[in-house]
Amino acid sequence: MKMNELGLVYFSPTGTTRKVIMEAARNIDLKSVSYDLSIHKEKKPAMQFKKNDLVLFGIPVYAGRVPKTFLEYFENLQGDNTPAALIATYGCREYEDALLELKNEVEKRGFKVIGAAAFPTEHSIARKIGMSRPNKEDLKVIADFGVQLNRRVKKSENFDNISIEVPGNDPYKKYSTTSLTPKVDTTLCTECKACAKACPAGAISMTDPKKTDKKLCISCMRCVRSCKQRARYVSTFKMNQLEKKLTKICKTDKAADIFM
Repeated sequence: MKMNELGLVYFSPTGTTRKVIMEAARNIDLKSVSYDLSIHKEKKPAMQFKKNDLVLFGIPVYAGRVPKTFLEYFENLQGDNTPAALIATYGCREYEDALLELKNEVEKRGFKVIGAAAFPTEHSIARKIGMSRPNKEDLKVIADFGVQLNRRVKKSENFDNISIEVPGNDPYKKYSTTSLTPKVDTTLCTECKACAKACPAGAISMTDPKKTDKKLCISCMRCVRSCKQRARYVSTFKMNQLEKKLTKICKTDKAADIFM
């Protein structure tokens, strides 16, 4: 099939998922257009794709699920039996129902899944877990996933006979987030609003960036990483408790799962 362009639709608060999806895309011979849904947008962008487009969807796994913040943008997403591939990144624990949920959500909106992958990466909160992943070896695997997708779209006249099965349960596990809403050191905060502009959930007030709506916060840590004054932080006690818990259930040497 003669392909048109490559759409990259992703949610990457700390930049890891973006790094992964860009590495895969680099090995696909199509001009790409990006839809970075990591920054809160009051007006949801229209994302409509043609039959001969290829779309890569990329998400970080939050407690075994697709982030709700990402799915909020799907109201304006539409394909036309458009081939798609799925990428899930996760902090070396498990991705559980995330790939299945993402697959179901995109198929409901007119996409045909022709490939999927789950890549273990550095944990977004407890960064000691899976530190510096994706590493060089990981990037080779991610690149090869892109090569396989490129080969598939080049050799296929259509994708009717392709059936991708991914692990997961439906109904999905209950959606949950950690209670690690970052705090603010008011002596360091200059009210530059970088955190408010960066927050994907719109949880930080633009008029008073020292305030965070705990109900909206998804504990993605984007505000912590975007604060040049280091005014935003997570309680040391809570972080230590989380690291102890995750160390018991996470495996830093996890390998990628590819479904083609």
